[in-house]
Amino acid sequence: MRRAEHALAALLRADRSGPARAALLTLVVLVFAMSTTGQAQQWLGPGDVCSADTLLGDWGGLRSRLAKYGVGFGLQEQTELWANLAGGIKQGVEYDGLTTASLCIDMAAATKDRWNARIFASGFQVYGPGPSIPLVGALQLLSGLEATPSTKLYDLWLEQPLFGGKLLVRFGQEGANDEFMLAPYTTLFLNSSFGFPPVLALDLPSGGPNYPLASPFVRVDWLPNDQLTLVSAVFTDDPAPPGEGDPQLRDRHGTAFRLNDHAIGFAELWYSPAFLTDQKLPGTYKLGIWVATGQFADPLRDTNGQSLADPTSNGVALTHSGDHGFYVVANQALWSEGGVFLQFMHAPDNRNLSDLSIAGGVNLTGLIPSRPNDQAGLAFTYVGIGAAARRFSQEVIAFTGFGSPYARGETAIEAVYQVQLKKWLSLQPDLQYVINPGAGIPTQQAPAPLKNALVVGLRLTVNF
Repeated sequence: MRRAEHALAALLRADRSGPARAALLTLVVLVFAMSTTGQAQQWLGPGDVCSADTLLGDWGGLRSRLAKYGVGFGLQEQTELWANLAGGIKQGVEYDGLTTASLCIDMAAATKDRWNARIFASGFQVYGPGPSIPLVGALQLLSGLEATPSTKLYDLWLEQPLFGGKLLVRFGQEGANDEFMLAPYTTLFLNSSFGFPPVLALDLPSGGPNYPLASPFVRVDWLPNDQLTLVSAVFTDDPAPPGEGDPQLRDRHGTAFRLNDHAIGFAELWYSPAFLTDQKLPGTYKLGIWVATGQFADPLRDTNGQSLADPTSNGVALTHSGDHGFYVVANQALWSEGGVFLQFMHAPDNRNLSDLSIAGGVNLTGLIPSRPNDQAGLAFTYVGIGAAARRFSQEVIAFTGFGSPYARGETAIEAVYQVQLKKWLSLQPDLQYVINPGAGIPTQQAPAPLKNALVVGLRLTVNF
């Protein structure tokens, strides 16, 4: 069975004195010194993005000619149309989309087995406003494609297997959610929180190393046996350069390559029980932690210990050194045609707006007998607002007599059906019901709490 790609354990702290550069250089030397050769084989990239199962097939023989040199490529177009039918900020229709180009290089084939490594690069064009901000006001973006329109480099990394493939070292640039906090069954759903947990998206600077902003990283993946995997990595925690305004515009083209800022590290232990795999009901259970080294603002107290809501406060939030959290992920097949998933993450509330996120759901394949490759799913995702932030909202009312208390959280319930028309073509009708959009946190578009929203969407995916 082909092993899924995993992740790391190299503890590298990127600080202003520049040790990250030296550590990365040392790692490169180590990788080349310990590299092993292996039999050349076609590598299709993460998620087989360089597969030839596309609209244009072999591209007139171009794919076959490049494959002789270990080179593959992919081109994908995803387009969405959304309509907010009730609640939220306003009713209306919006669109968004993503064009992604990928490059896969198998160095074993390229060097005739003299160097067994893999290189991957991807970039994209984001377009459209999407529905979450202008129509719904949701904290959890209804689509994982929503971002500020731009053209960006995203992935750029090299992976080197060592010790017969028991150790995989990868370094370069990618998003943390490319390999961490993943449950495979979540990929069917469109809401962004089924990918990158909203605790991190709301609390990390610039949203952290995650689509559409990747950051420099190092990861190590150790596979002692078929049931256990230890993965850990270190990323630059803020992928965007300092400044005002939209961080996605501060790193407009994804080429900031920031190595002189604070870091965030992840570590996960994966367990895949053999007895479940033998029963053809594979499952993976993950226990993870993350630690960030930056400064995080207290949502309630100022530097004098007073409430930030108090008119006599100096208005400067107390800062805390570092942040952390833990999480669990379960992905379990319950029958040959589908299964269930669960994601849970918790972080301290004294330095985070959100302290809790939970997501879970069920997937079915071949629900309609005449369409065995179609998938259907029903899931929910919840992001909790920390007690300190909620107390701040209550004290604002007590001091001023105005405002509304924050809700405990925001919940999105999603039902989706993926129609697999061809291997290279799919259509996904989607329905989402958002409870407490924005969790009552005032914004320029929504100064007062919003009514629950009902949103329908449609995604078209074409692989060229």
